[in-house]
Amino acid sequence: MKGFLRLFLAFQLSLLASSSARTSPDLVARQSTKDESGKYVLPVANFYNGQSKAAVTFDQHSLLLDGKRVLFFSGEFHPFRLPAPELWRDVLEKFKAAGFNGVSVYWHWGLSAPNSQEINFTEHNDLAKFYQVAKEVGVLVIVRPGPYVNAETAGGGIPGWVTNLPGLARTNASDYRAAWHPYILEFAKQTAPFQYPDGPVIAVQSENEYATTSQARIPGLNEHMQDIIDTYREGGLTKVPTIHNDKNPSGQYAVAGPGKVDLYGWDGYPLGFDCDNPSKWAELSTQFDNSHQRWNPAEPLALFEWQGGAFSYWSGPGYSECYKLINEQFANVYYKNNYASGVSLQNLYMTYGGTNWGNMHTHTIYSSYDYGAAIREDRTLSPKVDELKLQGYFLHASLDYLLVGRIGNGTIGHGTAYSTSADIYTTHLNSPSTGANFYVVRQVTNAKITNTDFTLRVNTTSGGEITIPKSGTLTLAGRESKIIVSNYPFGSSKLQYSTAEIMTWATFDKVDTLVAYALAGQTIEIVVEGATSSNVKVLGSRSISAKAAGKLVTISGSPSGVTVINFGNKRIIVADKKTASAFWAPRLAVSGTGHAHYDLGPEAPSVLVKGPYLVRSAAARGATLQLTGDLNATTVIDVFAPAKFTAVTWNGAAVKVSRSDIGSLRGSVSFPSNLHSVHIPVLSKLAWKCADSLPELSAEFDDSTWVLANKTSTLRPQKPTAGKNVYGFHAGQWVWRGHFTGDATGVQLSIQGGFSFGYSAFINSHFLGSGQGSSHSQSGVDILSPVFNFTAAQLVPGDNVITVIHDSTGMNQDYNINDEFKEPRGIRGYKLLSADGKDFTQWKVAGNIGGESAPDKVRGPYNEGGWWFERAGAHLPGYDASSWNTCTPYDGITKPGVTVYRTSFNLHFPKSTDIPLAFDFELDSVAPHRVLIYVNGWQFGRFLSSLGPQTSFPIPEGILNHHGKNEVLISLWALGSQGAKLTKLELNKRATISSSKSATVNIVPAPGWKELRGNVVTN
Repeated sequence: MKGFLRLFLAFQLSLLASSSARTSPDLVARQSTKDESGKYVLPVANFYNGQSKAAVTFDQHSLLLDGKRVLFFSGEFHPFRLPAPELWRDVLEKFKAAGFNGVSVYWHWGLSAPNSQEINFTEHNDLAKFYQVAKEVGVLVIVRPGPYVNAETAGGGIPGWVTNLPGLARTNASDYRAAWHPYILEFAKQTAPFQYPDGPVIAVQSENEYATTSQARIPGLNEHMQDIIDTYREGGLTKVPTIHNDKNPSGQYAVAGPGKVDLYGWDGYPLGFDCDNPSKWAELSTQFDNSHQRWNPAEPLALFEWQGGAFSYWSGPGYSECYKLINEQFANVYYKNNYASGVSLQNLYMTYGGTNWGNMHTHTIYSSYDYGAAIREDRTLSPKVDELKLQGYFLHASLDYLLVGRIGNGTIGHGTAYSTSADIYTTHLNSPSTGANFYVVRQVTNAKITNTDFTLRVNTTSGGEITIPKSGTLTLAGRESKIIVSNYPFGSSKLQYSTAEIMTWATFDKVDTLVAYALAGQTIEIVVEGATSSNVKVLGSRSISAKAAGKLVTISGSPSGVTVINFGNKRIIVADKKTASAFWAPRLAVSGTGHAHYDLGPEAPSVLVKGPYLVRSAAARGATLQLTGDLNATTVIDVFAPAKFTAVTWNGAAVKVSRSDIGSLRGSVSFPSNLHSVHIPVLSKLAWKCADSLPELSAEFDDSTWVLANKTSTLRPQKPTAGKNVYGFHAGQWVWRGHFTGDATGVQLSIQGGFSFGYSAFINSHFLGSGQGSSHSQSGVDILSPVFNFTAAQLVPGDNVITVIHDSTGMNQDYNINDEFKEPRGIRGYKLLSADGKDFTQWKVAGNIGGESAPDKVRGPYNEGGWWFERAGAHLPGYDASSWNTCTPYDGITKPGVTVYRTSFNLHFPKSTDIPLAFDFELDSVAPHRVLIYVNGWQFGRFLSSLGPQTSFPIPEGILNHHGKNEVLISLWALGSQGAKLTKLELNKRATISSSKSATVNIVPAPGWKELRGNVVTN
C-alpha cells in the first residue's frame, strides 16, 4: 500500500500521461486474438503445467472459474493484524454477507521468519488455517506474500535481520535472494494444496507495487520478479495465475519479458490520505479504460488494490476523519466510476484493517489500522458496509455486466448528450448478448454538492430510444452516483427501464422478485415489460403506486419504507435506500468446492431477509428456513423465500412468524435481556501493583551480560558512527548504558528511532532530558539532542554511566527500492565533553530477550522490547508480582522514568455474544507520557499522550479472555521532570451484539512466564 501523499500526485499525473496513448496494434497482436465479435481475447491460459484444461482462466472480460464468468468483488484483510484466528471466520462471513465473494490477503515475511533459520507458518501466520476457513465460508482468495508488501508494516514485511545484508533489497542481489527464497518456496508449498478448485486460492501476487518507470532502470528488477514467479511454480503453484499491482497504470510487467505476470492490474488511491481535509474530493478520472486498453486489452480490467479507506499518522486527525474522507458517499461515487470503466476484478484496501499490535507498524503510523474501513477495527459494521452490499449484490445479480462494452460517455458539449443537464456525466455500457444497458450517471464535478434534476435518454427493445422518466425528472444528489438500467433481465422477466437503482433479484416459486431503491425524497419510475394481467396489487407503504397499460406496468412515487408490487409472475420490492440497506440476501447452503460454492451469482438459490444487524447464512431443513446472524437490538424480520418455507429459526431458536401485509414471513427476534447487564470491570477500583522499570539507574546495576555495543563496521549500507542497532534487536524499546571515568562536563547524543519516537537520558540516577521526535518531518528519524551538561554533584568517583532509553516506532519501509528499510535504530553518535579528552570506555545495549532468536514463537519477533519489565517477563501471564508495591497508574509518578502497573480481572460474558472491549485514555500534553498496553502477554497498544491521535485501543476476543482471567500490564513512561499519571484509563464496551459468530472464542494458546522466563536469569 502506498505510504506517502506525494505518490497520489504522481499517480494522477501518470493517468493523464497514459490517457494520451492508444493501444499498440503490435502489442495486441502479440498478446491476443480476436473473437467472432471482433473483440480481443487472450487464449485460454494453461496454469496446470502441461494439462489440457485450467480451472482458473480469463479473457478480456472477466475471470472464469470452470468456464463460468465470475465477478471478483474483494476486500483486503490481513490475518496477522487479527492474531486471534478463531475470529477470521467472523470477518470472512461478514465479507460474504456484504456481497464480497473474494478476499485479498498480504502475508508477512518478517512475522513468519524471525531469523534466517526459521519459517513459522503457525498461529496468526497459519496459511493452511486461513485458506481452510475461506474455503468453508466460500470466499475466493488472492494471496500476496511479497516478499515485500509495504502495508504500513515494519520493513514493509522484510524481516529485521535482512537489514544487515549488503545487497540492494528487492533486486536480484544474491544475498537478498538467499534470504527470501526459503520463505517464498515454503509459502508456495503450503499454498499449493489450496489452489482452486481444491481450495479458494485463485491468484498469487509477485512482489508489490514494484518499480515505477524511473526505478525500472535499477539493475536486477525484472530478474527478481521472474525469480519469484519461478519459485512459486517450483513450490507447486501451477494452477493459478500470477498477478501484479502496478503502482499506477504504467504497464510494468504487463508485456512480454522477464517478470511478466499472467494478469496485470494496478493500484488506485484517488483521494490519497488527506484525512485532515475529509470534505475535499479530487475530480474523477475517466481514463482507466484507456490505460487498460493500452497495456493489457486481452485481459480483464483488474484493480487489485483500490482505495477502501486511508491511514492516519502520529498526531494526525485519526480514523474518524479518515472515514469521513472515504465514506459511503465516496464508495457510491468512486467505485461506480470504476464500473463505468468495466472493472471485473476490484479489491478494496482495506475492508477490515485490524491492529498494528506488537511493534509491527512502520514508523509513520500508530497502533490502530482501522483505516476508516467498512468493517471497523473492533469488527463492527460501518454504514459503508451498506453501500458496498448494495453494489456487490447488484453486480453479482447482473451477469450481463461482465460482457458489457462502452457505447459512449460524456455530457452536453463533451460527448454524447445522454442527459438534459450539463452537470451530469453519463457512461453507457451495453451487453451484446441481451441488449441490457447500464447508464452510470454522476455529477460532472465533485465540487457540486447540491441536487441536480435531469432526464436521461436510454435505449429499450420495445420502445426504442426514449427519455426517462416519462413524468417528472431524475434527481442526483451532490456526491451521488447511480446505475440506471434498461432492457434489464431478471429471471424470465425484464425491466424496460428503472430510474431506481437495483439491489438484487431472485426467483421464488417461478416468481421473479426484484429489489429497487432510491434516496428518500427522490422520485422513481420503473417500467416492467411482459405483464400478462392488469391485476396489479400494491402492498405496504403507499408512497409508491403502480398502473398497468397494455403489457407494461409503471411503478412510480417517492420510496419510503417498503412497498411490494405484485403482478403476474413478478414481484417488485421498492424501498428507500436506508431501508433497502437492511436487506440481506444469503444463499441457501451450497455444498461442494466448485464455482457455485464461491460465486454469488443470481442462479444460486437464495432468500431475502430484512431487519437484522447481520445475516450470516441460510439453510433449508424441510419446511424450516434456518437463519444465522447477529442482533444489536430486538428486531422485526421479514423473509421473502420460496413458499415451501413455513417456519423460521434464528440461531437455532424458533421464530414465531406469520404472513405480513407485504407478503413476507414476519416475526420478531428478541435481543437477550441479560446482555444489557454484562459486567465490565472498573479499572480504577481494581487492585494494582507497581514496580520501577528503570533499575539501570541504580549504581549497583550489573550490565555485564548485556550486548557490548562496540561495532564500528557493518555490511549494511548505513555505516555506524556509534552504537546503532546492528545487534539483532529490531523492534520496541532499548536501553543503552555508556560508561566513562574521569571528569566530564556533558554529553551530546544522536538518537534515531523513527517518526514520533521518544527518548530519555540520565547521568547515573539524574535526569538529563527527553525528546519525542517529529510526527510530520523525516528529520524526526534522527535527533541530535541538546548538550546535556553535568554538575559535579551528578558524577561519582570511578565509573559513571549515561543511561538512554528510547523506543523505535517501527522500521522504515522500502517503497522506493533504496534500502530505506535498513535505516538503523539506536544511538547513531555521541560526544562526551571532557577536559582531558577522554571518551566512553564502553557502551552496552539491551533489547528483547533472545533478539532474533526470541523464545516466544507464538507472539513472534515484534511483540517485545528491551525494557526491564519485558526482559523479566512481567508482562507475561503467570508472572508473580506479589512483592511489588501497591500503587495505581491514576496516582502515577512524580519524576521522569518508567513505572509499570499490573492488575488482573475476570470476565464472564454469556456465550453467543460479541462484545468488543477497548482501553480508553485521555490526551495530556502538560505532563507528556507514553504508555504500552500488554494484555495476557500481547502488546496491543502504544499511547502517546501529547501526540495521539489514538486514545482508544480495542482488544480482540481471543487476546482478551471473555470467559476467564485476564492479566494486564500498563507501562507509564514520564518524559518530563514533573512525572505523569493517567487521568483516564477505562475498559469500555464498543458494542453489545448477540452473535452467531461462535459460541466461545478461546484465548489464543500462547506461552506464559514459566515457559518463556522460568529458567532465564534477566537483568
